Amino acid sequence: MSDRVRLAVIGGSGTSTPELIDAIADWPGGDARRPALDVVLQGRSESKLDAVAAACRQRLPAALRGVTISTEPSLERALEGADVVLVQVRIGGLDARIFDETFPRAFGIPGEETMGPGGFANAVRTVPALAPLWDLLATTAPDAFIINLTNPAGIVSQAATAHTQRRIVSLCDGPVTFVDGIAAATARVADDVRQGYAGLNHVGFWNDEDPTALLEALPATKGIDADDVKQVGALPSPYVRFYLHPDRELAAQSATQESRAQTLKRLEAEMLSQYRRGTEASQHKRRGALWYRVSIVPLVDAIVHGSTHSIVLGLPNAGAVAWAPDDAIIEIATAVERGGQLRRLAPPAVSLAATDWLQRHASFEAMTARALAGTRSRQDVRERRDGLISALAANPMLPTADLAERLVDEILGRSPT
Repeated sequence: MSDRVRLAVIGGSGTSTPELIDAIADWPGGDARRPALDVVLQGRSESKLDAVAAACRQRLPAALRGVTISTEPSLERALEGADVVLVQVRIGGLDARIFDETFPRAFGIPGEETMGPGGFANAVRTVPALAPLWDLLATTAPDAFIINLTNPAGIVSQAATAHTQRRIVSLCDGPVTFVDGIAAATARVADDVRQGYAGLNHVGFWNDEDPTALLEALPATKGIDADDVKQVGALPSPYVRFYLHPDRELAAQSATQESRAQTLKRLEAEMLSQYRRGTEASQHKRRGALWYRVSIVPLVDAIVHGSTHSIVLGLPNAGAVAWAPDDAIIEIATAVERGGQLRRLAPPAVSLAATDWLQRHASFEAMTARALAGTRSRQDVRERRDGLISALAANPMLPTADLAERLVDEILGRSPT
């Protein structure tokens, strides 16, 4: 890696992207540790891309030197010479996320963009659409460090890894905030807590031999109670509540007037309007995109300098744990050495009940990624209908294969593109 780091942000026209610049300005370790950065924002809509880039430049402190921000509508040109590629696209935009969060309710299942039928619909739409990107990366940025932030991250990263035969790192802010919350609640060092975490994207558990410590850590998670901890023998991360208590989640969603995606769509419109008007940066509305500050920038820093702290990264299992297929993307503590060399740390022992949830979710993700492998169009996906039904039927939220078939047909017939 040269003295300057070229960071290509695919999906850089997203309205949360200026928060990446905030995180760069507040670089961990201070200004002396921040490398010279060329941030290249790529997006399909030039008008939106220009507005977001203008907001990014506004958010860049005048005294900060060595960071440039440019735009490039062409995917190929954005990737040229990239050292690090951040993939943060949302196929179908927020309208597609609204679909993912709402259509499962008619079938008696809560909707979510990464969990259950909603996450599955997201994968069906996203995996084929990203095939051209992975092809371009192979020829245009063959040595780049690839970070996938696109949901559902585990399935997308597994399909991309199979497509490219390259290492693609899946990253999420969820394990970071979960681990930090546990450390705060139990007065432990975050690095030590991290060694006890094991999971997949949005389905993880913190494991400790001391039941008292697990109960002390309860404030770190949402929708989980003491009975859950006692039954599972581990502390579930927040999204596990969709598996443990789908009835509660469905009831909560049914009582809410709008979905999370509908709220975000209104916020996106307000933010974009501010960016286009040139509103002062201090007045910009924020998406609350924690992932840049707690996950993305610390990982880029570790790639450049190495890190004395482990990071929870999603990588192919490759025999690291017995509860997941080798090609499934699992999240455990990983040491990051200078230049982006990765070394997985020993995974923790996992309780029998937590292992059951992990195995089931890992099978669902692996089967979904395999069913979608090689697809490039909606027609390709339709031809995989039987495999998709089998994959969705493996999801812990699905009570019957018949329901999985009805849901797959609903997704293939109605999901936005």
